[in-house]
Amino acid sequence: MTLLRLLSWQYVRKHPLRSCMTIAGIVLGVAVFVGMHTANQSVVAAFRQTVDRIAGSTQLQISAGEAGFDEQVLERVQALPEVAVAVPIIESVANTGLAGQGNLLILGVDMTGDGNLRDYKLANGGEEVIDDPLVFLAQPLSIIVSETFAERNHLAVNSQLPLKTMDGTKPFTVRGIMKSGGLASAFGGNLAVVDIYAAQKVFGRGRRFDRIDISVKEGVKVADAQAKLQALLAGFEVESPGARGSQFESLSRVYAMSANITSAFALFIGMFIIFNTFSIAVGQRRSEIGILRTLGATRGHIRALFLIESAVAGAIGSAIGVAIGLVIARSMAAYIGDLLGDVYGIAQHADEISTDPRLILIAFLIGVGTTLAGAAVPAWNAARIDPVLALQKGRYQMLSLGERYARRIAAGIAFAGVLGCLALAKLPLSLYIAYGLTIVVALLLAPTLSLFLTRVFRPILRKILPVEGALAADSLIRSPRRTSGAVAALMLSLALVVALGGVARSSYQAISAWLSVAFNPDLFVTTSDRITDRSYRFPASVGPVLKGIPGVEEVQTVRTPRVIVNGSPVMLIAVETESSARRVPLPVVAGTSEEMYRLASEGKGVIASENFAVLYHHKLGDSLTIPSPDGDLKVPIVGIIRDYSDQQGSLLMDRAFYVQHWHDDTVNVYRLYLKAGASADTVKTKILDELAGQHRIFVLGNAALRAYVLDIANQWFGLTYVQIAVAVLVAILGIVNTMTVSITDRRRELGTLQAIGGMRLQIRRTIWLEAMSIGAIGLVLGLLLGSASLYYGLEISRRDLLGLRLDYQFPFGIAAVLLPVIIGAAFLSSLGPAETAVRGSLVEALEYE
Repeated sequence: MTLLRLLSWQYVRKHPLRSCMTIAGIVLGVAVFVGMHTANQSVVAAFRQTVDRIAGSTQLQISAGEAGFDEQVLERVQALPEVAVAVPIIESVANTGLAGQGNLLILGVDMTGDGNLRDYKLANGGEEVIDDPLVFLAQPLSIIVSETFAERNHLAVNSQLPLKTMDGTKPFTVRGIMKSGGLASAFGGNLAVVDIYAAQKVFGRGRRFDRIDISVKEGVKVADAQAKLQALLAGFEVESPGARGSQFESLSRVYAMSANITSAFALFIGMFIIFNTFSIAVGQRRSEIGILRTLGATRGHIRALFLIESAVAGAIGSAIGVAIGLVIARSMAAYIGDLLGDVYGIAQHADEISTDPRLILIAFLIGVGTTLAGAAVPAWNAARIDPVLALQKGRYQMLSLGERYARRIAAGIAFAGVLGCLALAKLPLSLYIAYGLTIVVALLLAPTLSLFLTRVFRPILRKILPVEGALAADSLIRSPRRTSGAVAALMLSLALVVALGGVARSSYQAISAWLSVAFNPDLFVTTSDRITDRSYRFPASVGPVLKGIPGVEEVQTVRTPRVIVNGSPVMLIAVETESSARRVPLPVVAGTSEEMYRLASEGKGVIASENFAVLYHHKLGDSLTIPSPDGDLKVPIVGIIRDYSDQQGSLLMDRAFYVQHWHDDTVNVYRLYLKAGASADTVKTKILDELAGQHRIFVLGNAALRAYVLDIANQWFGLTYVQIAVAVLVAILGIVNTMTVSITDRRRELGTLQAIGGMRLQIRRTIWLEAMSIGAIGLVLGLLLGSASLYYGLEISRRDLLGLRLDYQFPFGIAAVLLPVIIGAAFLSSLGPAETAVRGSLVEALEYE
């Protein structure tokens, strides 16, 4: 502790900016880790909380995915001796149309039995609604809302609440207001209860339910009841309410993986900033280290001194990073919730941040551990300093010939490992190991490559400003170790930006090409302005009406429920396969187009999307087990196509086959092809005139729907822009740190230049050019490493994230943006150090040792 107080604390006081840069590196990594993971956990936790609060005392739930099932299933369940209470449920989301209120979670229940599972505590009277359900049933369009929602919208009992239903906007009458807490707090308080039969009409369910909530009889084991129900209802899902949370978590898997990758890189980059800072500190304090060694300090004492310093810095940085991460998480949670709503049609509030103590502790320990890892090598080097050589100035920044050879040999061995792993790319971890070894190769060669590029840039700098340019280049050439630290951190950050940007660009181009084929109808008739929203459904009777509209040549019906296949929610796409084969010729990955559509139209198999086949390791001819109300269906994969309908994968089947086994003839979307010469605007007007008064209906044009899908894609790729911001921060942190140290090391040199007539502007220009050169070198190496990282990113996305085979497309647009951004950031980062260099005392500079 004495050494910490006398040496470490004095060094921190003397170099406060550099100490802040050290802490900032770990703050950045921990904040990104906590922010992204907490946001994701908060959205999942909010969904689980909503499920738990709605479930009440429900012990088991029966469902058939999003497809629903006939009312007759309820009677079979209620007749089972093990079942005490079995009530039907419809659960969906409706838009109130009220300003600023967004979506309202509607729970359709059977009041005659639901009170046994859920506690409806009403405020301001109105208990008769619960005590006598017939009162509720006898009053059409009745609704019960939460106290929170009522207060926000100034509603009272008998107030009117407009809801957009399948039959247009209808005024519902508030018959009761639930007290806050419990059920009423689900979905952020935006919860309402209506009668089950009203819900069937509101959402176009026909005579179908979404699920059945069950309480087993006293003395009966839940597992036994579950087994009996599963045997009775083969093909249905019989699960505890908590299982729905796992399904939602599965849907957010891609984002969670992206969060892991981004967090890991942020921490890795933070570690390099720390490594660079402590390496510089060891070099600057070598005389102190030499004196300590001559006074009897052991190597262990020196090593412990630097490791304790790093642990303290890591603890401070981690604590600050956790606090900032929690602030970031709040805005990110809203972003993720909205994004999942757009992509999967699942709306979820995350009003509260889920601060998991375990995550906070893990983040703190990772931050401290990362700091110790970054400082370990400098601490080891400090302990090995020869006291006799410790007083020699400047040589510590040079790379010895032996060290350069050792780095090149190690890089060669690592590169051989890369080639070996790529040859075994089918093994689970080989691709990740190859990626890690590629980064190791880049880091080992960073000093050599930095030195090479500096010598390449030297003539260019001299042409720009002869004296200042030469001085800047020579300073970098004399200090490759110091320079390479900032370059390595910047290189890693920019490589991640290029990789993410390239994956985003390739995905965007692939989606655009797919849209031109898959979304080729002239008009889309939907129940919502968002095509991913599956809360409402059309009855099959709308199809003939649309076919009779003048100008309409062909109408395709599309039903897109999710069902659980291989333990994950997978989208079924039920279409007329003959029409789809003719109108929507999606690229075939495996099988032949004619054969696959023929077999699918005959109900002899399903066509799988490429990402489904890759993510779940299926191939042409494999047999799938798909649960349906008619029992588990075993069907072969008769073809594989390139389809981007869903990130979890999709299965295309014939509509007649779907209706036969799911007993569901409702429709999510009608796709309309117009006759030659027909005006889309005219047909749209005729459709609205014919159906708008009878059904909730939206008619979207081809261009509008494509723009909507591409907008969702842009939101999903928003992480790329976050990474560019992180790269700029890394550039600023690394270059400020490096330039501050450079000025300290060259204090006498800079003082001498001023003493012999060098002007302040020339000194500033020298430092500006040096900083911008570091930015340029980091940019070049970052783009080179990024081009390799993009390959790995595309392969990892295909194999583990998206399951899509994307073309390699280097993001030249992002590279063009990075050039001025990084050079500009480098210039701005040098302004402070440059002023420090020219404003210091000339006498002190000349005395500096």
